[in-house]
Amino acid sequence: MKKRICFIGPGTMGMGMARNLAAGEGSYLVIGRNAEKLRPFKDSGIPVSTTLRDAADSDVIFLCLPDTEAVMEVLLDDEKGLLDVLREGQIIVDCSTIDYFSAQELGEMFEEQGIEYIDAPVSGHREKAADGTLTIMCGGNRSAFDEVKPLLDRMGTTVLYMGGHGAGQLTKMINNCALDICAASFCELMPVGVKLGLEPEKLGEVLMTASGSSYASKTLIPEVLEGNFEHGFTMEKAYKDLTSMARVTSEFAIPLPTLSGTLQTYQLALQTGQGEKYKGAMIRFFEDLLGVRCRKAPAETE
Repeated sequence: MKKRICFIGPGTMGMGMARNLAAGEGSYLVIGRNAEKLRPFKDSGIPVSTTLRDAADSDVIFLCLPDTEAVMEVLLDDEKGLLDVLREGQIIVDCSTIDYFSAQELGEMFEEQGIEYIDAPVSGHREKAADGTLTIMCGGNRSAFDEVKPLLDRMGTTVLYMGGHGAGQLTKMINNCALDICAASFCELMPVGVKLGLEPEKLGEVLMTASGSSYASKTLIPEVLEGNFEHGFTMEKAYKDLTSMARVTSEFAIPLPTLSGTLQTYQLALQTGQGEKYKGAMIRFFEDLLGVRCRKAPAETE
């Protein structure tokens, strides 16, 4: 029997994910608040709705929502949430990035009602969501993961079962914190080099190609050199990943000095008004501190 599948949240990442999901077998429903974002699906003949509880008849319900609060509202709201209308045997696949402890609580809550909850956050940018090459990290019951893996394979090329409830979110959190730490490191160090006489472009080239290179340096340094801080995942949102990890390590009394130092770097940037900028903008604090700018030299004119 073909599965009835619902996708809630066709936003920046969800749009491409929902399209790839709907390209395979099954019957589909896409739910969102913005009718304009639903139009491409409707024009393609895929049923759409702006009413959450229309998901109740689906066998598998995918979520791709902005944060923990949005997930809690969709699932648990007394008036329009899904909890009261779901039935035993359904599977929720939550591709949102939410708090680790909240993912554990949701998994246990739904399991008590005979409903499977899989935390399945994704890693990758909009282009990877569109072409189906995301990395997807999953937590929950193994049998439920095995059942939905063929669906997840439509959206990602690396789909991994990481363990019990919350394991997907924990994995995503560790990955994001590693990225944030790498970004903080070159944002602190590049201004030092420029202050002492190094050329920003040449220093950036080394940090993007030599042994100190990372995904963060390769993707963020070109934007820093251009002075482009208006794109991508804001520093305010990135900071939430760091504080989520800090809560976990505090709960289990695990000392992480590097993470603690990175938290302070982000806090300095946030306190100086960089929260709505992309995370590379934290370099501005250290540039201001040292009186330098890590930018490309202006193009020469004849």
